[in-house]
Amino acid sequence: MLRLAGFGLFALFLALFGIHAAPPPPQQASFDCAKASHPLEKTICVSPKLRALDGEVAALYKEKLALLFDKQGFKGQQRDWQQVLRTRCAKKCDPAAVEQDYTVQRNSLRGFNAELWEASYKTADVEQLAITHIDARQFDFTLNRDLDGETLCKLPASDGEAGAIARFTTPDKASWSAGTCRIDFALERDKTGHVTEIGAVASAGCKRYCKANHVLSDNFTPANNWVASNQ
Repeated sequence: MLRLAGFGLFALFLALFGIHAAPPPPQQASFDCAKASHPLEKTICVSPKLRALDGEVAALYKEKLALLFDKQGFKGQQRDWQQVLRTRCAKKCDPAAVEQDYTVQRNSLRGFNAELWEASYKTADVEQLAITHIDARQFDFTLNRDLDGETLCKLPASDGEAGAIARFTTPDKASWSAGTCRIDFALERDKTGHVTEIGAVASAGCKRYCKANHVLSDNFTPANNWVASNQ
């Protein structure tokens, strides 16, 4: 005698009577299509694929914005991209071109985990703090101080050395240590909550990463040259 599990019997019942499970709702655009007025918005709203791409790009942008410190620079990149797209579609939109623009921006945003900060110019040398975000609790970083092509400080000391990962102890403070070297990071914010400066204080044990009397400690401001993907 044929026996069917409860779920199998239910599935057979649905198949016999032509009843199918409801498909998942289509991914929506990031804006209300009922209020679409610009040619770009109207082009997106009539295409399920473009609506899905618009929603995906908006979600990625929100995710990366939450991670990055240089939020002003990142917002500018997204704003410039949107402005170029809207200008191209001021009168009439080519759906294929819009899809290509959105696809390139989506792929660009997926890799948006890194940012660059540069020390204020106290001396002739320049120090850069390169950050790669892992998640909201930690970030990978490198510190490099140079003068006319000569490396004065470098952390990690070599490409073969383990990466330096700083972990947050509070929303505005993070630290990293290895042996006797410890670096404390402090984020300075403006009234809107945007990070405007990152201070790095290195302990005496970090001297091994520098030549002569040079140090890793400094204050860093944004140095990102983020250009919209459609420019």
